[in-house]
Amino acid sequence: MELSNRSDDISIDFRKYAFIDDETNSLKSKVSSSPLKSGGANFTTHVLIEESSSKILYKPSIGVAFFNFAFLAVGLGVLFFGLYPLLNNGFDFAEIEWFLLLFGLIFATAGGLMFYFFYMPRIFDKQLGIYYKAYKIDVNTIRKDTSKKYIPLKSIIAIQIIGEHVKSDKGSYKSFELNLVLKDATRKNIIDHGNLKAIIIDAEILSQFLNIPIWHAGSIED
Repeated sequence: MELSNRSDDISIDFRKYAFIDDETNSLKSKVSSSPLKSGGANFTTHVLIEESSSKILYKPSIGVAFFNFAFLAVGLGVLFFGLYPLLNNGFDFAEIEWFLLLFGLIFATAGGLMFYFFYMPRIFDKQLGIYYKAYKIDVNTIRKDTSKKYIPLKSIIAIQIIGEHVKSDKGSYKSFELNLVLKDATRKNIIDHGNLKAIIIDAEILSQFLNIPIWHAGSIED
C-alpha cells in the first residue's frame, strides 16, 4: 500500500513530539541542524510503502523512473547512431564519430547508475530490527556490522526534517531532507526531495512505526 500520495491537507505541530527529559534535550543540542547532503531533487523521488505490519520501505516514484529512463534512452540512442556507420562501411573505425560515442556513453552510464542507486531498497524491518539500504542482506553479518550499513531500529531516537534552498544556473528551488537521528548524535539520510507535504506525511508514519519523535530543524522553534 502506498502511503505518501495523499491529497488531504496536512497540518502537524512538531512540538508535540519533543522529549521533556534533560538527557534528550542535551543530545538534541549536539545534533547538527544543517543539511546532511547538499543539493536534492525538486520533485518527489520516493514513495513510502507499507509492505506488512512489520516492514515499511521506500520505492522510487514514477517521476524518478521517467527521469532515469530519459538519461538511459538518450545515451543508448546516441551510442546507436555513433556505432551505426560501422554497419555500412565494413567496420572501418575511421568513420566512427568518437564524440557521439563518448557523449552516449556518459549519458548511458549516468542513467544506469541512477537506476541502480535510486532503485536500491530502503527498508525499515521490525522482524530483523534494522534499517538498511541494499538489494540483498546477509542476516548472519547484521550483528557484526560496524559500517552502519545496517542500523538497529533501537538506535534511532528521532526523525529529522531539514529544508534547504538549492541554487543552480537554471534557477533555485527548495529541497527537504528526511534524516534518522541516532543515539550517538550522528544522522543518516533517507530521502531528499522537494515535496515537503510528502516528507511530512512520511515523517509522521515513520514516527508512529518506530515510536520516536519528529525534530523539525529550523521551521518551528522548540
